[in-house]
Amino acid sequence: MKKTELDLHGVRHGDVQHLIDQFLFQQYKLRTSYITIITGKSDKMKEITTEVLEEYDLKPEEDFLNSGQLNVRL
Repeated sequence: MKKTELDLHGVRHGDVQHLIDQFLFQQYKLRTSYITIITGKSDKMKEITTEVLEEYDLKPEEDFLNSGQLNVRL
């Protein structure tokens, strides 16, 4: 299973949509099946990231051992 990460540490909330759009486009082209998005502990960043992913009908799951990252099956 191929796994790829996007780290959103230090990213402004207003830039999240664009970065995730680009990231998902690249990962779909590469036929990646599983991604991790590192949000950090910010509830607002997790909320924004989840909203963007849900636009793609993707369901992120908070990592069991690290609540600062979301795991997503593509």
